[in-house]
Order: sequence, then structure tokens, then C-alpha cells
Amino acid sequence: MDLQQYKAEDFILNDSFVRYCLRSNDADVQFWEDWLERYPHKQEEAIKAREWLFRLGLRITPEEKEAEFGKLKAAISVADTPVKKFSWRKIVRIAAAALLPLAAATWWFTARQPAAPAVATESYTLFKAGDSLRRQVMLADGSLVILNAHSTLKVPASYNQQKRNLVLEGEALFEVAKADNKPFVVSSGNLQVQALGTAFKLRAYYYDKQAAVTLVEGRVRVAQETAVAELQPGEQLITGKAHARFVKNKFDEERENAWRSGRLVFHNASPDEIAATLTYWYGVNVKVITRKNKPIRFNGVFNNKSLHEVLAAVCFVNGLESVTKNDTLWVQPISK
Repeated sequence: MDLQQYKAEDFILNDSFVRYCLRSNDADVQFWEDWLERYPHKQEEAIKAREWLFRLGLRITPEEKEAEFGKLKAAISVADTPVKKFSWRKIVRIAAAALLPLAAATWWFTARQPAAPAVATESYTLFKAGDSLRRQVMLADGSLVILNAHSTLKVPASYNQQKRNLVLEGEALFEVAKADNKPFVVSSGNLQVQALGTAFKLRAYYYDKQAAVTLVEGRVRVAQETAVAELQPGEQLITGKAHARFVKNKFDEERENAWRSGRLVFHNASPDEIAATLTYWYGVNVKVITRKNKPIRFNGVFNNKSLHEVLAAVCFVNGLESVTKNDTLWVQPISK
């Protein structure tokens, strides 16, 4: 049968799909993640099958689970006929019959053991941007993330099932695809930003004393501790990294649009302006030092260039060099 014709009951009879659900085979996991991204209209049926497969929630190893689901597959296949398809209630009854002995044995064993603390089993995919280049990430729901340099995005395996939760360290721009009844929430520390059909930017590098939420279009709701605020396009919210101190203001939309498109422009920039721009653009703490008797100004336009390329131009024109010390990039006169 063509995979695009699959219903939930067909997915659970597919050995490869079961291994994908159990995360027991990397090739199967990669295949189904890619396939579901290409055919998003089948995600609802796949999610239904995945939820049903794990409804029993047995405390056994992945290998034991796979063996038992093999028995379940055989039980359903034997019971099925060409005349009619199974209802979900009937499938559940078959599952219970097939797995009841194992469930009872598992209950007897675990009931005799001391209670153990609950452990979160959610797995994540990590996306990291390099030291000087941003990275674009297309999520399963069609949302686009522009991840700035020195940033990490954590995407849970359950993303785009009932909800769309992400964890950010650093800075990223989110262009959010609309999906009714699937909230899109980005967390950084104790700060949460919920998109309401929008494009927004969140910045919260470890060295920043404040976090910033910038709304490019649409609407977002920002929550931190007990404080909640909504932003309109053109508004930026600044707050403390550890505690809520909400301050709204307007931002330079031209600069944000330039960042979004990757176009970096210096116009008669002073050393302080060069440092501030590089810090803003590449997510690295930059300090520029010049000789007192030799003031500098810098002009240049860079389209989607790395930090190294921009630094090379700044240093060459002004007789400077760059050195990294203690997480700070120093641009300074060439040492003799």
C-alpha cells in the first residue's frame, strides 16, 4: 500500500514505523522524520498511531517492547479480514489481550520495587550555529528559525504533536507557521514567548544582563514569573534575565530588517559603533580599542558574511588585529 494512503491502523502494522516510535533504529527514525516532513497531511494519523502504541506505557526495555509489539502486530493481522477494517475500540481490545501477560508480570515486578523518582524521558534534537555564522532551521510544521551565531535551539521529539515548545540559548528569529490548537512557545530560562501567528526575535545570550523580545510582525505574549505582556508590531520588550522587569519601547525596524536579510552596513562607524554592531550581529562580546592619536571611522557593506570576513576588512583598513580573551573579542592595534 502507498504510504500516503496509510491510516493510523496501517502505521502501527508497519515494522519500520514501530521502530521509529521506539527510537530503536536510527535509519527508521530518520526516514519517518523526513517522510512526515514531506507529507504533513499524514501527521495526524501518525500521531494517533504513535499515541496508541505508547498508551500501555509498559516499564520494559525497548527490545522487549519491540518484541511485544511484534506479537501485537501478529495478533491484529490474524484477526483482520479483507471484509472490514478494525475500529479503534477493537484494536485496543486486541492490544490488551496480546500484552496482558507482560503487563501483569511487569506490574508484579515493579510493585515489589521501591518507588523511584520520576525521570523525564523527552529527547531533543539540538541545532547549533557556529562561531561566526547564523543557521537556518526548518521545523516540522513549516516554521523557519534563523539561529544567530553562538546559539543553540533544542527541539523536543514531541514537537508539533499537541504543542510546539522550543528551548533557546542565544538569539534567533522565528517565522511561525500557523497551526490551530498547537501553541508555539519558546523558552529561555524562566522567560516564555508565545507566538500568536507571527515573526519575532528573542535574544538572551548568557553574557547579556537583559533579555529582549522584538516583534517584527503579528502578535506575541511574553510571560516571566507572574508578569505577562503582549506586544504589537514594532514593539520590543526588555526584561531582566533572572527576574521580570518589563520595559516596552520601539526598535529600529530598518536595522532588524537588515539583520533578517543578512545585510550588514557600516556608515562612518566609530569604534564603539563597530563594537556594538558586531556584538548585536554575531552574538559575541566585542571591544574595539584604538590609539588615542589615531581615531578611526569605518564604512562597508556585507551581505551574509561571516564574522571572520567582516573582522578581516575592519582590521585591514584600520591597522588592527583581533584577539579573543576570556569570552571577549578584542579588536586592537597590532602589537609590535
